[in-house]
Amino acid sequence: MQNKKPQGADEFPLTEVTARQIINDLAQNFTHRIRWSKHVKQRMTERGVTSGQILTLLKSKRSVFREGPYEESNGDWKFNLKGMAAGKVIELTVALKSHQNDPSSVLVTVWIN
Repeated sequence: MQNKKPQGADEFPLTEVTARQIINDLAQNFTHRIRWSKHVKQRMTERGVTSGQILTLLKSKRSVFREGPYEESNGDWKFNLKGMAAGKVIELTVALKSHQNDPSSVLVTVWIN
């Protein structure tokens, strides 16, 4: 039986392992909690990246943390994930919100490496 809300983690500072668990869970089971910023949508169109590729990257256990996670002044944790999706190496900046008890995320930008 699936939980009705994603599992958070009471951890400070947020580690790569925990950030990956949270974002994997959001991408697998709670895609409605992943917000696509206007900027990321523009960059996707400009760079030929699909939503399927981004979800593949977020679900992957092999994607690599290129930066972060680090805490921003507003309490969000930001990190960059890099990985392969549909033959392209892409990197994605993610802001993780309320990681302790009610996680959600905002996709900030994406580019092709």
